[in-house]
Amino acid sequence: MNIRKFYLIMTTTITIFLFSSGIWLLLLINTTAAAPEDGKPKTQDSLINNIIQPFVADKNPVNILVLGGDKVAGNTDTMMLLNFTPSTGKINIISTPRDSRVKVKGLGFTKINAAYPKGGADLAIETLSNFLGVRIKYYVYVDTSAFRKIIDLLDGVDYYVPVDLYYNDPLQNLHINLKKGQQHLDGKKAEQFMRFRKPQGKYTKEMMQYYDGSDLKRIEAQQNFIRELIKQKTNIKYISKVSDIIDVALDSVETNITSSDALKLAQNISNIDISGMKTFTVPGDDALINGIWYYIPDRKATESIVEEYFHSDLGAAPSYYTTEEDKELIRSKTKTVATKNPSNSDTSLKGSATPKP
Repeated sequence: MNIRKFYLIMTTTITIFLFSSGIWLLLLINTTAAAPEDGKPKTQDSLINNIIQPFVADKNPVNILVLGGDKVAGNTDTMMLLNFTPSTGKINIISTPRDSRVKVKGLGFTKINAAYPKGGADLAIETLSNFLGVRIKYYVYVDTSAFRKIIDLLDGVDYYVPVDLYYNDPLQNLHINLKKGQQHLDGKKAEQFMRFRKPQGKYTKEMMQYYDGSDLKRIEAQQNFIRELIKQKTNIKYISKVSDIIDVALDSVETNITSSDALKLAQNISNIDISGMKTFTVPGDDALINGIWYYIPDRKATESIVEEYFHSDLGAAPSYYTTEEDKELIRSKTKTVATKNPSNSDTSLKGSATPKP
């Protein structure tokens, strides 16, 4: 067992012990953390509070960037900003289409999924942070292989697939074949569901209700799946899976969340309010600019969403964007609109309004 895994398992075990057998200690902490009635500082109380601080659940709102893709290829097909308020259990998620035209340091205006290959997680965080106007404390990059393994370790997900999903592309090693109805999705099938965007053949009326070839519809499906995943897996019975999940995390998940931070966040799992979870997609339209299709974000509409649902104790982030550049984004929306549907993996345009059943 390597030292990182040993440390994570030990800290997790110690934390569980403290919170199961030391309720009186936490009660004492909460009491001594309050200001004393006589207004005099209590050195002993402060010392105790500092010692146990790593084991005290964090209550401040926090923004976490979740990136998903193929790390070998260095891409980011999925970009979600998750805002979690531990004190209330509220979760809000906003997804940014990967072809969104934003400003990336060193590249100028380009697709947002160019940030990670160019400068790794740091540039991806900086790009999205400045685009959305919020500071992002943590990030997690989940490789497709890690996604499959983690879903399998969590015993899969029971999910209702709304329509038959079929798409086969040997060149991209992309094979999707899921039947409509309630079923148990293992890691492989869950990945198929998360990647599907358009059918292999013609559109049917039923298919058009859920998929129109756009990345926006796929994002909606992904958010619904994640909602169900959180609902089913925020359960103490999965504590026994900690060691195996840590193995996968160390091998395939890239993150700046320390074990101490993870423990603080994990202590709030029981507070999560699934019914109150809100999901959003960055508003915008698609446009053809210099022969390249982009998704043009509506920054003003996005700003309204972010201000209401994605604040944190770190405050707002500085912006790259000038007034003139914001006007350029608005002018970009007047460009020609797409007339063909993209494939399941080539692009992330809004999709055609023309497919007929």
